[in-house]
Amino acid sequence: MRLWPDTLAGRTLALLVGATLLMMISSAILVQDERKARFDEHNLFRTLQRVATLTRLLSDADDQERSRIIQRVTEEGEQISLEETPWVSHPPRHPMEKKIARHIGRTTGIRDHSAIRVRVDFDGRDKHHRGEDQLRFRAGKGLKTINISILLWDDLWINFRTIDFKDAPPWANATLQGLLILLALLVVIGLLIARRMARPMAQLADAAERFGLGQPQSPIPEEGPREVRQTIHAFNLMQQRLQKQISDRSRMLAAVSHDLRTPITTLRLRAEYIDDQEMREKTLATLTEMEAILSDTLSFARDEAADEQARTTDLAALLQSLIDDHADLGGDANYQGPERFNFICRPVSLRRALNNLIDNALKYGETVVASLTTRPDRVTIHIDDNGPGIPDDQLEAVLTPFFRLEASRSRETGGTGLGLAVANSIILAHGGELTLANRPEGGLRVTLALNLSEKQHNK
Repeated sequence: MRLWPDTLAGRTLALLVGATLLMMISSAILVQDERKARFDEHNLFRTLQRVATLTRLLSDADDQERSRIIQRVTEEGEQISLEETPWVSHPPRHPMEKKIARHIGRTTGIRDHSAIRVRVDFDGRDKHHRGEDQLRFRAGKGLKTINISILLWDDLWINFRTIDFKDAPPWANATLQGLLILLALLVVIGLLIARRMARPMAQLADAAERFGLGQPQSPIPEEGPREVRQTIHAFNLMQQRLQKQISDRSRMLAAVSHDLRTPITTLRLRAEYIDDQEMREKTLATLTEMEAILSDTLSFARDEAADEQARTTDLAALLQSLIDDHADLGGDANYQGPERFNFICRPVSLRRALNNLIDNALKYGETVVASLTTRPDRVTIHIDDNGPGIPDDQLEAVLTPFFRLEASRSRETGGTGLGLAVANSIILAHGGELTLANRPEGGLRVTLALNLSEKQHNK
């Protein structure tokens, strides 16, 4: 199972959502921490306000009223009493105790600091771990209880102890729902943005693939981020220049072809008037050879595969028809593979390449087997013969133009050294690869590997 998306839009969305989730979780932790601190401060402030209010009420009340007041104001987790001895035996020492004492003094109007005693009990931690200017504390996380003793005018001590501090309430449902709605909106917006950002790149990839297959291609709209626009602009310029170069070369080759064929035809006519029959036949043979070389050279240089438009073709039927044609002419040729397989290609040029390869195999071997195998991402064609093969150090050289193995491929056999070069050029124009290898049992194996386009993947 792939967790990391494979597309640009998916990765952009994953990074956006992941970063946002991390930010939201971190913010929630910080907010919750600050929220607890504010809640604890509120609890402490409320406690001190109640102590100050209680002190003022008890100062003006008689004994009977004092008992009723203490009974009514005492809450769960608190202890309040009016005694002659204080529960806190010493004045404030810790900065927090002093801060609480000063706050009660300001609130109650008691100016005698010795009349207010505070003791803060911690749960085993160093009680000096908090700063002098902080009143904040966390229930159960350092502070255990607060003990306060205040001397009244009649020498009685109000003793107050609280041991139960309320925790901050959990996140409200509305807050959680709001976060979930925010996350959902972020995913939707992020998906739209990511797809909009990735669309120009997808168009560029599709255009490059179709341009490589020779399909008609208009300039791509230059849209998206600046870097993408620059890439698309460069691709459009490259496409225009290549198309212009191909057009100029085709016109030039057409002119060269016309200019050379005219004098050859003239020489052929003049050769007919040569009285010596042997000389006439040799001259005509030389002119025929020159015309064949010129035709093959111009055909190779013209790169017909670049001019032909690609279309869906039954590759299996095309290969079978070539094998049948050679078998009808007396060759021992066989086909192995599926009966049908649709493939986007330039059928005329690809047929020419396959025909050259089968011709070579039958010319230098007695039998030929052409096999077609398919995979989800590519199609492979093997052409095997039982001929003499090719020396290993010349397997790559025979793919270059005008290279001939004189020991087995001579001019008399009709070879000009362009058959394999033409086939290799056509396969390369299809975005494929042509390789040669000697078979262990003898003979040569020619392998054509052609990649399937994305459209064919989806079929």
